[in-house]
Amino acid sequence: EIMQGYFLEKEPLFLNESYNKNGIAYVPNLGYFDKKKEKIEDVCLIPNTNIELIKYPLPLLKHIYKDFNEKNIEESKIENSQDLVQQYVLPLTNAYNHIRISCNNHYKLIEENCKKICLFKTDPGNTNSFATINAHGIAFLNVYQDDYDEVFFVDDIAHQTGHIIMTNLLFDKKEYFLIDEKQNINIATNVKREYRSFYILFHALYTYYTTLLCLDSCLDYNCFVEQQRFEALGRIGFYLLKFKNDLENINKFFNFYDKKENVITSKGIIIYEMIENKYFEIQSKYEKTIQNFDYYNQPYNFSFSEFSKINFLKNV
Repeated sequence: EIMQGYFLEKEPLFLNESYNKNGIAYVPNLGYFDKKKEKIEDVCLIPNTNIELIKYPLPLLKHIYKDFNEKNIEESKIENSQDLVQQYVLPLTNAYNHIRISCNNHYKLIEENCKKICLFKTDPGNTNSFATINAHGIAFLNVYQDDYDEVFFVDDIAHQTGHIIMTNLLFDKKEYFLIDEKQNINIATNVKREYRSFYILFHALYTYYTTLLCLDSCLDYNCFVEQQRFEALGRIGFYLLKFKNDLENINKFFNFYDKKENVITSKGIIIYEMIENKYFEIQSKYEKTIQNFDYYNQPYNFSFSEFSKINFLKNV
């Protein structure tokens, strides 16, 4: 049923398993169909992009949503709806246009690698925004905070599509890793609660790179209004703290093997040094602006409402 949308020679539609609980079936490339197999909507492309926005819950994706223990999240705890799409389609569209205008080379990477966006809503205690090899090419954005606007979407698009780009780039892992990339980095950091593998840490560092790249470019191009600029600066400071911590972690891992040349290949070193240089570039550029920001009240995911309670625009 999925493949019908890719047939060069079209055939009469066969639909049975693709219907969601509301009786709407999705066929990639073709659109959405009712129980009579009549088209009710075409696929929805985000304006000025080749990226599709999924508009309805898809049965084949219901098992994609995993909690932090890799167990399926109850379907009732995940909201996928046309209402969410309508609520956020404008800031989502604006965010893509901001990235396209301000950071076009990276935008091309996003468009080449990320074919679809799925908006969902759930308590972050269940799961965060994510990308997964089990639905490769789709970025899943958790829009659980009602105040999300263009700044959030620039951030989260850059982050989740960064995972997709990196997964494609590192497909042949032997080209980049000299060690078993699945090793937990706590062998070097001695942090008991550290669950990540070297591969996941490498991914995380790249997503800091992509997120800071896009937020910085949008600021340079004056894509944001005043309060949004304040939020973007807050997010930059927030990620620089995480970036610094994970650069320290990866260097501990390199030192565990004596040097990075014993861990990653010359291709891996090129990527790593590009990432590391971005940290120093952004840190140097924004250090004076963000040095007085406080983040003690921040949850795992950046919250502008919490940030603005203890930081003030006039101080920037």
